[in-house]
Amino acid sequence: MQDASTYIAVIDIGRTNKKLLLYDLKLNPVDGAYATIADIPHGNENHEPIDATAAWFLNALADMAASHRIANITITTYGGAFVCLDEQGRVALPPLSGSTDPGEDVQASFDALIGDPRRIQRRMATPRMPFLSVMARGIHYVKERYPELFARTRTLLNLPQYYGYLLTGQTGNERTYIGTHTALWDFERMDWSEVRERLGVEALIPPTLSRAWEVLGTLTPQVARKTGLAPEVRVTMGIHDSNAAMVPFLIKQPEDFMLVSTGSMCVVMHPEPGVRFREEDFGEMVYYNLNAFDGVFKTALFVAGLEFDIYMGLLGGRHGRQDPPDIDPELLADILGRREEFILPAIVPFGMYLNSPARLVEGDQVYPLGDVFSGKGPRFLDDYERSCALLTLSMALHTRKAMERAGHAPGMPVIIEGGFSHNALYTRLIASLAPESPVMLTGLKEASAFGAALLGLAAHEGVSPHRLAERFTLTTTRVPPFELPNLRAYVETFERRTQG
Repeated sequence: MQDASTYIAVIDIGRTNKKLLLYDLKLNPVDGAYATIADIPHGNENHEPIDATAAWFLNALADMAASHRIANITITTYGGAFVCLDEQGRVALPPLSGSTDPGEDVQASFDALIGDPRRIQRRMATPRMPFLSVMARGIHYVKERYPELFARTRTLLNLPQYYGYLLTGQTGNERTYIGTHTALWDFERMDWSEVRERLGVEALIPPTLSRAWEVLGTLTPQVARKTGLAPEVRVTMGIHDSNAAMVPFLIKQPEDFMLVSTGSMCVVMHPEPGVRFREEDFGEMVYYNLNAFDGVFKTALFVAGLEFDIYMGLLGGRHGRQDPPDIDPELLADILGRREEFILPAIVPFGMYLNSPARLVEGDQVYPLGDVFSGKGPRFLDDYERSCALLTLSMALHTRKAMERAGHAPGMPVIIEGGFSHNALYTRLIASLAPESPVMLTGLKEASAFGAALLGLAAHEGVSPHRLAERFTLTTTRVPPFELPNLRAYVETFERRTQG
């Protein structure tokens, strides 16, 4: 081993992109490994690639252990996923991905089981999300689809705790994961919801909800031998990824703020004193998260990066390039002044425009996305720079809607992190859409991983994460808005177009 210093390892599991990042005890990132591992198609289902993911991060840990002394491992993953274990601790049935479409029959039987979707959103802060994004619906689906295999289940673990189980042999549960669009947490009572009992799984889910920085256990002898890590390496309980991204800001940001976390999904989050849905929130992708410190934050989300990449792939096929063009204020002003060209959401019915199918508009002509892929489409697609500006404008307007739903108010600081923070046109459009608010970019390159590392350090030192506030600095850069006198009129036309 070349380095005698001590490090915190973070296993950050995205839906497709997987990361293993190493931080020193001053919370500086020092090393990283990356992989792309997609869901496994299986008939009409998509399965979580848990075996491939575990094999990858065990090998990556072994590589890092050869030159770094790792003391703690923390795991963060996306929400809504679970794994069923049998009596021997083996996977009892296929781990279903949240991208699986259960069909209308399963959705109807689930609604009949748990009751009025509006009440579930109000009490359990869980909207009627598509596919198997809601954990309770996923549990209902596997009970219906795999009754004999489900009957063998003795333990049902959230995805972060499943990977923690592979490392330690210990089972546990954690509050941020259960408190994020699962329908298993009652935000009025701040306790388990009746849905857990209606599903008949109260004996399968570990009942004690630990804090994300509590220790789940130490490495099993098998994992220690395979990775070369010391057996006393501790693994923390794990945390939901959006909650992990919020941790450093909840510790260091004293005033009201909104975090716009961008990637495959755009997740807009706003800390609030309690759960308060507005009438217009019901039926939308708006919910509340239980944060790592027992507070709540309101969340609105939509598919951003995936939709952006689909359109950029389309443009790449036409123009042989996918690079971001330079910002052209005159081009932008022309688009806004004409108010005749639009890229309307949404390719995936998951966001703020659930009843708006993806289509492109040029004057009175409307082109469904399917027609565009078959070779038809508006003339503006022949202009690469114009199309990129329209696409980025569409992403910014969808973000504006999500910010509104998550409770943005004039003057409230907005912090943008993630992939779209590198898109200068996008960030300046957000600043222009919220002219009374300071819009800032954060110096954190990986907010979710940094938040998880912060929790790992708290576990390593046996202190509350708040005690580590002096260990790090949140640097921000103010984003300048454009002078766009026709922006508001374009927003109004965009909104009308999405409705008809």
